[in-house]
Order: sequence, then structure tokens, then C-alpha cells
Amino acid sequence: MSTTVYFDAPPSQDAWIDFTLAVTEMFWLLPASARPAGIDAAGQLFAGCAFAGAGIRLSSWPADNLPVQEIVPGNEASDFFNRLVLILIHNLCPGCVRIERELSSQSGWEQPLLWLRHHLQRPALSAPGDVDAAAMGDSSIRLHLERYRDSLCNAEIPYHWRVITWMDEVLSQRRKLTQRVA
Repeated sequence: MSTTVYFDAPPSQDAWIDFTLAVTEMFWLLPASARPAGIDAAGQLFAGCAFAGAGIRLSSWPADNLPVQEIVPGNEASDFFNRLVLILIHNLCPGCVRIERELSSQSGWEQPLLWLRHHLQRPALSAPGDVDAAAMGDSSIRLHLERYRDSLCNAEIPYHWRVITWMDEVLSQRRKLTQRVA
């Protein structure tokens, strides 16, 4: 399964700057293991007026964007990073992109949305698709996501990542069951 991004309009300069700053802040807050492989600094994600991450490319210039872009999920860490970026572009560059994701067998928007709301302190962020309301209100999920960030004492990061991965699997299975019942 893949995610499809449709580019409808270029973002304004202010929206692109806000997106760039949010991605940069997100990059430095994420544990190194959750950042794109081979990227050591947030500036490496941006070349000119374009963002190029793990399997995704976004630009403030319309000619640089393919009208439709398929993002094939990679490993769990790159998929989590891409979901964070897609939530940011959806919110910070409104009307510029449409994001379609077949969620029946994929990780959802809940965990990256909770992570962003907490770590970037932007509670108004929304997902580009449906979210599980119960998961959004689950304090145990939020607890692990709040602690999943880079820090001087990162001994617990692998533990929190295992919980996050496991919860993505649980939420995916719950989505499948809900779709069968509906």
C-alpha cells in the first residue's frame, strides 16, 4: 500500500517558511534512529526550495512538484517520519496538497499526530485522514509518544519505539476489524 499526494497549488512563501521551520524543529526533536538514514542535519532535507526526505519530495515551486506523487512505505522509522511530514504539509500549507492513504493495512495518523501536537506544541494540528478517537484520547499512548524524543539520556528510546511500533500494529488491526463490522 502506498500514500498518494496530489499537488493542487504551490504554498505561499509564509506557509513554506512555517513548514520548513516545523520540519527542522521536528527533525531535531526526533531521536536519531527515527530520522531519515544518512541525514545528519535538518538542512540536508532541504535543497533550494525543495524538501527531499525518505521517499517524498515537496517543493514551494509548482514546476518542481509532480502533480501526483506515490510514497511507498519503507521501514517503520521512515514511515513514521513521512507521516509527520505529511501532517505538517497538510496543516501548514492548506489547500496545496491532498493526501490519500489506504489505511486498512498501514499505520495510521494517530501516533504521529499526537507526537507533533505535543512536541511542537501545536494542539490544533489535524490529520489528513480519519483518526481513531479512542487512540487519540488514550493517555498510555500519549505517555510513550511524549517521551519519544532525542535527549541526553536516551536509554529508554528503543523501548518507547517498540511500544510505538506495536501500537501502530494494534491500531491497524483494530481498523481492519472495524471495517469488517461496518
